[in-house]
Amino acid sequence: MTLIPVFCGPSLPPEARPRGPFDWRPPARAGDLLALAAAPPDRLCLIDGYFDWCPAPWHKELLLLMARGTIVLGASSMGALRAAELHAYGMIGVGAIFRAYRTGRLSGDDEVALIHAPAELGWAPLSLPSVELRATLVAACRAGLIRAEHARTLRERARRIHYEDRDWPAVERAWLELGILDRAAIALIRTLYVPLKRQDALACLETVLDPVLQPPVRPTRPPVTCFMRDLAGELGLDPAMLGSR
Repeated sequence: MTLIPVFCGPSLPPEARPRGPFDWRPPARAGDLLALAAAPPDRLCLIDGYFDWCPAPWHKELLLLMARGTIVLGASSMGALRAAELHAYGMIGVGAIFRAYRTGRLSGDDEVALIHAPAELGWAPLSLPSVELRATLVAACRAGLIRAEHARTLRERARRIHYEDRDWPAVERAWLELGILDRAAIALIRTLYVPLKRQDALACLETVLDPVLQPPVRPTRPPVTCFMRDLAGELGLDPAMLGSR
C-alpha cells in the first residue's frame, strides 16, 4: 500500500501515533488538500485542521479529491466536522465525535476547538476541548460521582469559557463557583478524563487500512469556481489541472 496522507496534530501527538503506511502531515489549512489534486492519493485521513488565524480547508477541496478517486476519511476534530457535512457526498466519517455531529447531538465547531503547542513541541494540547469534557462528565455520572442534572450544569459552565482559556485551572475555578463540587471531587473527575479525540483518530487510522473500504455514495465532481482557481494559483499550481467546469 502506498503512503496515506494523514493531516494530524494535537488529536494524536507523535508519541501516540501507530506504525503504518502513513505520511504524517501537519493540521490542514486551505490549499493543503487542493495541492494533492494533481496526483490524488488512493486514500487520506483528515483529523486536525486550522480554522482561526488562517482559512480552514475548503469543502470543495475534499469534493474535488473524492471526485478524482481518493477515499477521504475524517474524524476527531476538523475531520469530524467536514465528514458530517460531506457524508452525503462521499466522505467517510469515523468515531463518536463524527456520529454526534452527524446526528445533530453536537452542532458548534467550538466543541472540538483547542490551542496547542507547535510541531517542535509535539503538538501538545494547551486547552481542553468541550467535547472531551462532555465525555468525561458522562464517565463521572456512570461512576456515580455526580448526578446527571449536575453534569449538565457543569458542562454548560465549562463551555462558556472561551476555548483558548479552557484549561483545568479555569474549569476548576468555574466549577467551584457553582458550589456543586469541591476540589477533591474535581480531582476524582479528572482521573476519568476521556481522550475522545485521540480515540477517534486511532479508529480512523485503523479504518483507512481496510482493504475493502468504500465511500458511502459515489462522489460527483464539484463545480470549479473562480475561488478554486485563485487558490490553485496561490499554491503555484496550474489552474488548468482543475478542469473546465
